[in-house]
Amino acid sequence: MKIKIKLFLITILLVSFQTMVAQNVEISNGPVPTLKQERTNERIESDADLVTAGYAYSATTQSILSASGPCAFDFLAFWSTSDYLSSMCQGGDGKYYVTGTNGPSLYQLDTVNVSFVLLGDITGMGADVPNGISYNPVNGNYYIASNANLFSFNVNTRAATLIGPFNTGGIMIDLCFDMNGICYAYDIATDNGYTINISTGNANLLGPLGYDANFGQGMSYDFDTQTIYLTAFNNGTFTGQCRIMDQVTGNTTLLYDWGLEQIDAFALKMLLSPPCPVGAPSNPNPPNGTTGLPLTGNTLSWTSGAGTTNVELWFGPYYNVTKVYDGPIISSYALSTLTYDNIYNWYVVCKNDTCGTQGPTWTFTTIMNPNSFQWCEVFNHLNNWTMLGPLGQANWSASPSNSAGGTLPELRMSWMPSFYGESKIRSISFPMINNYLYGFSFKFYFDWFANPSGTVTVGITYDGGVTTIPLYNQVDATGNVGPTVISGNFITPSTGSLNAQIEIIFNGNSFNNDNIYWDNICIDGPIPVELISFTAEVDGNVVKLFWQTATETNNSGFEVERSQISKVKSQMEWQRIGFVEGKGTTTEIQSYSFTDKPKS
Repeated sequence: MKIKIKLFLITILLVSFQTMVAQNVEISNGPVPTLKQERTNERIESDADLVTAGYAYSATTQSILSASGPCAFDFLAFWSTSDYLSSMCQGGDGKYYVTGTNGPSLYQLDTVNVSFVLLGDITGMGADVPNGISYNPVNGNYYIASNANLFSFNVNTRAATLIGPFNTGGIMIDLCFDMNGICYAYDIATDNGYTINISTGNANLLGPLGYDANFGQGMSYDFDTQTIYLTAFNNGTFTGQCRIMDQVTGNTTLLYDWGLEQIDAFALKMLLSPPCPVGAPSNPNPPNGTTGLPLTGNTLSWTSGAGTTNVELWFGPYYNVTKVYDGPIISSYALSTLTYDNIYNWYVVCKNDTCGTQGPTWTFTTIMNPNSFQWCEVFNHLNNWTMLGPLGQANWSASPSNSAGGTLPELRMSWMPSFYGESKIRSISFPMINNYLYGFSFKFYFDWFANPSGTVTVGITYDGGVTTIPLYNQVDATGNVGPTVISGNFITPSTGSLNAQIEIIFNGNSFNNDNIYWDNICIDGPIPVELISFTAEVDGNVVKLFWQTATETNNSGFEVERSQISKVKSQMEWQRIGFVEGKGTTTEIQSYSFTDKPKS
């Protein structure tokens, strides 16, 4: 395939691109009944301020999670067990202790090898099983809650000693202590919050939770913000949720809904020392969210917080941020050469001799490669897409997960609410060259549930959806597909390519899959000719043109046109006056010239 390039004598136009059915379920302190569970390990996060760290366990996917904040969990490792892990706390020794209802048993979380280590059986509880475990930072003791009773607990001997009954008549599910040694708990039968007298076990009513709690629940106190967080399974919506509990009224506020995810063993890291007095960094340059930065000549700068004597600087692509400086206080740092079209993250830790304060993560994006055309969508949001349906328009979302193998977030088509038929979304339009070879790629994961699983199509349209040309087509997969990278090539039509749009289509019974994921959809191809200079010299009535190219792809040559007034139409029009042969495909600088002489 050859391409002709037109050069205009007066001007050059360069176009660059650059239902779930409601169920009557008995109240239970155990796992959620086996239903149509999602089988993927998504990152689960909230828009709430992320203030601390800790760990959790997903009973749904049997996996250990790290907590970068109260509602923000990252998958660490699978850990399968027949035991039901009911609760977790961080102790005064900094270790994380976990209770299991079989035995009952006590585990310790090995944060290095990411696994639970069985310490042994818990004794002294009789027929009771542990629903909650917590550490009191004021008196240095551990406590366990069963359905009806409070126990003191020795983590070294694993012996529980009965203190007394709660006297709520319900099922106490978990407990936690604040920095003043006040014990809080909540009951999934009465759906109320309580404070607990740790001398007698008696529960003092705070008030209703404001939702129908059921099954295993988690509870942890954030010492940084003095906030109680619940990993609370809502029987009304039949979904796992993250909630804040009011320490005065017991009422809860929903922060995030995780869908079919049960997280109950959950502990935030304790802050047992005063906050660091060093101030946080500010005034980032380049400003947060800057785009189009060049690859060279960049310097990061910031204002360190009050009390700073030393700083750490962390920098890198968003998927690999590493420490690049750790030493005496500085306020700027020169960067080495960056890469095209990449998102970079960076943050500063302001320190003194004893502690440090980490600042927010700032980002910037570099320019796109001028030698290539690329249209990419990473699904940070769906602002570039239109839901077309006709069914399932509520099923599409930018999900805080990375099931397709990319970086979160990603595009997800949920099976809920279920529908049977076609659901479609279409991207914004972007310009492409007619009759030209392009490549495409995207990350994909199809989480199969049952047959027939439906048809998934990723296609391209040049006429607003009247005609869709499939780039990828999957018909009734009989098992999971991916996570994988789908790639290939296609040739644009001879006309009409300036208004290209990507379409993503599902047709079938959405109930028969456990969500479908896409990420990092890219259309790319080289620009045929990269023009790096163009000049003209006038000698009397002779015009000489000179130009250079840096790269050429399938370039057969350059048409030279001149504008003049048409004697017929009495207006300016372009006429071809010459042709200069190109060099085909080359990455070396090429020089060309053309002389326009008047006819003798």
